[in-house]
Amino acid sequence: MLWGLFELEGLPTQLADFLKGFENDPLGPVAALNALPAFLKAKVGAGKVEGKVEDGAVLHGAVWVGAGSIVHSGAVVEGPVYIGKHVTIRPHANVRHGSYLADNCVIGHSADVKNILALEGAKIQDGTFAGDGILGRGARVGSGAILANRKFNQSAIKCDWGAGAVDSKRDFLGAFMGDQSRVGANVVASPGAVVGAHSWVGSGVVLNGYIAPDQLVTVKQELDVRPKERVSLKAGAAVTYSG
Repeated sequence: MLWGLFELEGLPTQLADFLKGFENDPLGPVAALNALPAFLKAKVGAGKVEGKVEDGAVLHGAVWVGAGSIVHSGAVVEGPVYIGKHVTIRPHANVRHGSYLADNCVIGHSADVKNILALEGAKIQDGTFAGDGILGRGARVGSGAILANRKFNQSAIKCDWGAGAVDSKRDFLGAFMGDQSRVGANVVASPGAVVGAHSWVGSGVVLNGYIAPDQLVTVKQELDVRPKERVSLKAGAAVTYSG
């Protein structure tokens, strides 16, 4: 398994060869992300629509939409973008430049993705952000989760995939999620976070650094529950609009 994240066997040959080319690179998955624009440009070309683009959806620039895929009304796709076969882009999603969505991916309602490589069957649910990262096969990003891609001070981001932290030399770097990994609703992953293959991160976790494969990460919290007086809330005044 490459970097404890991605199983190359079973991937389309072109994509497997692309990732394998960085197997021994000291920047690991970051090197693959750096090379994604050139790979994407060669794959997309001038763009082509083989699937369905609903009325009200907007495509800008070079966009490839594979057979059996659907871009729902209200979605915006800003090329260059590659959308494989049987991909669903739900209403009001924003797929920004530099994104490669392999077969059977789902981008949820009002999700925002940018410069990502999503392998087969990855799902990014409603109201999420994922930028400048790689998602493995079957990876899932729960509703409302944020895979942040920039530090407050805009400095270069470090990344650790189990071999020690490395300076990515990038000031935009999101998360790397391995095959079949999951982050739950409202997770916030700090820039450069890595979730190993088959690891799950429970809802509401603020995630930093490296999580090895086959781990379950949850947050412990203490609730303060106490009696309260009942209050009848005031109804807002009716507003009348004219002509």
